[in-house]
Amino acid sequence: MRRGVWLALLFGAVGLFLTVRLLGGNLASLGRLPAWAFVVGAVLVALGYLAAAARLRLLTVRGGHPLGLSACLRAHAVGQFSAAVTPASAGQLPAVALALARDGVPSATAWSVGVYVWVLDLAFIAYSVPLSLLFLGRSAAQLSRAELWAFAVATAVLSAFLMWVLTYRLRWLIRAGRALFRLRWLARWRASTSRFLDRVEAASEAVMRGPLGERLLLHALTAVLHVSALATFWVMLAAVRPGTPLLTTLAVANLPSVMAAFVPTPGGAGLLEVLIASLFLAGPGERPVTGLGRSAGAAVAAAILGWRLLTFYSRFVVGPIAGATFARPATSSIEEVG
Repeated sequence: MRRGVWLALLFGAVGLFLTVRLLGGNLASLGRLPAWAFVVGAVLVALGYLAAAARLRLLTVRGGHPLGLSACLRAHAVGQFSAAVTPASAGQLPAVALALARDGVPSATAWSVGVYVWVLDLAFIAYSVPLSLLFLGRSAAQLSRAELWAFAVATAVLSAFLMWVLTYRLRWLIRAGRALFRLRWLARWRASTSRFLDRVEAASEAVMRGPLGERLLLHALTAVLHVSALATFWVMLAAVRPGTPLLTTLAVANLPSVMAAFVPTPGGAGLLEVLIASLFLAGPGERPVTGLGRSAGAAVAAAILGWRLLTFYSRFVVGPIAGATFARPATSSIEEVG
């Protein structure tokens, strides 16, 4: 974990350095941001945390083991920290599941909740990426309209397929897990793991089903979670460049955020900042996709620095504090599985 923290900070520092070099700013650019922008940004980040906690609360209720909002908030904070220090944010689901289990949710149900969180996030990707591409138009690679549509449709279809598998064909993954533990060097855990996977599949039936109204509420909370983080970037940019277009700016922040979730750097650190800077510089002549003009580079650098400080680097403070509030020792997942 400590290595992940240092790697995230290292990659993040390199990414921020390249960003300010690309955009013509410097670390002193943070001084361009007024205090009210940080206040509003912090409120938006807090709103996202509350939406995520409410989402976990609703899912634990559906799983038959409801937790309070504060416990769900802690689980989300721990998950965000784990996502920030693991490649491709891979540690988020296990961290959320283990945090829920420490607060009394059966391990199988906790993991089922984590899987459904994936489903909800994939749903957001399925519709937000095509919308973002439509708002951006031509990208830095000067893709044609047909290529943009092809990419948008491919992203939506792939996300929808993964959602369908996780929701209705989870048993395929369960079978794959059982097959993995047939390997000789994993055979000692085969029986206990098989029982645990059976419980996860059974718990998923309760967690992933529900009335239409509840499912719509879960998707709405997911949208609030992600859009609040994206809107923080717009607030930062609008603070130094009044008149910044809202929807285009959200699109500029969304595409790199989605792509960064699949790269090997911890939490996408470094790549996300450079991708946003590249998108800002994209476009013919003096008309980048943001429509602000290249002379606004220092302002964008300041906005990116402030945005990442609030939405990413704050996790290195909030996550450990949240994890330190556990009042009782953890229950070993191996013992519970067995």
